[in-house]
Amino acid sequence: MKKILFATTALVASAGVAAADVSFSGYGRFGAIDIDAGLNPAFDASGIYTRIRLQIDMTMEADNGLEFGARLRHQATSVNGAGYGGGFNGARFFARAGGFELGVGNIIGAIENMPGLYMGTQSAGIGLSGHTFSNLVTNTTSKGNFNWDAYSSGGAGADGVEVMYSAGDFSAHISYSDSPSGLVPAPFNVQQRVAAHVAYTFNDWTVALGYQDSDALVCALNNTYTGAFAPLTGPGCEDKALITVGGTVGPADLSLAYADNDGIGKWGLYANVEVGAATRVDAFVTSEEGVFGGETYGIGVSHNLGGGASLEAGFAKDDTVLDITTMDLGIRFNF
Repeated sequence: MKKILFATTALVASAGVAAADVSFSGYGRFGAIDIDAGLNPAFDASGIYTRIRLQIDMTMEADNGLEFGARLRHQATSVNGAGYGGGFNGARFFARAGGFELGVGNIIGAIENMPGLYMGTQSAGIGLSGHTFSNLVTNTTSKGNFNWDAYSSGGAGADGVEVMYSAGDFSAHISYSDSPSGLVPAPFNVQQRVAAHVAYTFNDWTVALGYQDSDALVCALNNTYTGAFAPLTGPGCEDKALITVGGTVGPADLSLAYADNDGIGKWGLYANVEVGAATRVDAFVTSEEGVFGGETYGIGVSHNLGGGASLEAGFAKDDTVLDITTMDLGIRFNF
């Protein structure tokens, strides 16, 4: 991460001198990817995969000790020559004091920020790219994918509001958004989401509980790469209740998660195991209820090359009605 410090003088009585901290960070990843989209063969892809992300974090402290800031990203991705992104996203703004943080705009989201939802890997999933993130217990074939508020790297985001609090081993997060959905026509496209989670850490183990209530009429239909199938469902299809438990046993980081997605249960078991001084093996298995459900599983390897670079490889299989198989291999470097 690179930091540039700026000092400016405001021409306002008693304003003094404000120091602004501007940090640049990000990553690049590139390699080969193969996607067998199963139910949706039009989304099959095999070839070069690339992504570059530049993140800008800006903070300053007022005379009264309050900290204000914003986050902005520029990201571009290409899968077999089909690119998307390539521009700045909507900014997230925040005010922070002590253990409290108020965020507005392109919010992080209480479900998205819940400990144990994502895997503890470079991609937050398996391998170089994440492999459609079928490992998430909140992604289902019956109730849709990524239908919760999350910080958008390539769009405007939820344009919501959130409050985060932490004190010692306890943390909490509540978020709200009221944004139009593109899945149904106006005036029926108003989509309100309220979500929250609480988490507590003890003896290297963390337990988290999360909940989301939504009045969306239709669930989100697409997953990361494949335009995956999901039946249209009625109000409440985005409602979720979930629990995660994670900790360390010897060389392994283990976690267990379960979510009730508007009546569709899905559980997941995850492991990250150090097998050498520079090599880690990652694995997951999930099981989803319902006529469209089934098991998904994946395995990946991460080898640290030093200096912020790593060799990443992964394989994942979705044995739900989607029948997706993905493989990738490549390099990731952080800056």
